[in-house]
Amino acid sequence: MNFRVRLRKLISYRSTLWNMSIRQLKTKYSGSMLGIWWAIIIPLILAISINFIFISIAKVGIENFWLFVLSGILPWLFFSSSLFEASYSFIVSSSILRQTTLPRELIPISSIVANFLNFIIGFLFLLPLFIISNVKVIKFLPFLLMVLLFHFFFLVGLGIFFSSMNVFFRDLLHLLPIGLMLWFWITPIFYSLDMLSFPYRWICLINPLTYYVISYQNILFEGTSPSLLTMFISFLISIFFFITGYIFFLKKEPMLLKRI
Repeated sequence: MNFRVRLRKLISYRSTLWNMSIRQLKTKYSGSMLGIWWAIIIPLILAISINFIFISIAKVGIENFWLFVLSGILPWLFFSSSLFEASYSFIVSSSILRQTTLPRELIPISSIVANFLNFIIGFLFLLPLFIISNVKVIKFLPFLLMVLLFHFFFLVGLGIFFSSMNVFFRDLLHLLPIGLMLWFWITPIFYSLDMLSFPYRWICLINPLTYYVISYQNILFEGTSPSLLTMFISFLISIFFFITGYIFFLKKEPMLLKRI
């Protein structure tokens, strides 16, 4: 099916996508005493832990370092959880794939939308911390909406690609946690690019996630707008991965049911 035709079909199922995403979000915290509060607690614990290690032990000289880490770790948690859940979504939903005529890409995309909503809820509760630290953050919140949009479409493309790949290469789910761990360390979450020298700086610069994390840090921690170059690269990355991931899925879709 033509890419544009399939995209229009997907848009026509937007209410179904929303309902699937809400159901997944509710399932995520079903039976949990703290429920959605985990979306706030987890990044806070990680940020404070990393702050202790790098301030108390490594003596990193960045004021409000825990906020710097928090501004990067929030989008990282959204990225890693979305990618992992989307990657095995076709496998765990094999019965649904066989019984429905809905666009099959709704399954991984709904996982990403559910994680995006989880990310937004946690983020809205933590946003006042950044504003209290630097009131100029308010001025650049419109840029944040753009970054969120680019980040989301980047993940949709990547999620569709990985969910399709996992059907044909089952070892992917065993390799993905290792890959995400390596990916975490080459993403400037607890260090800035200015701290790095060649060739480590270039390793970060070829990491597509770097440009989103830097944008979040610019807005939330520094209270400035991301550079035009950073925003433009973020836009290109999101478009490239969305189109490439979707086309890859469409090519593999006829063989999905045979391999699941």
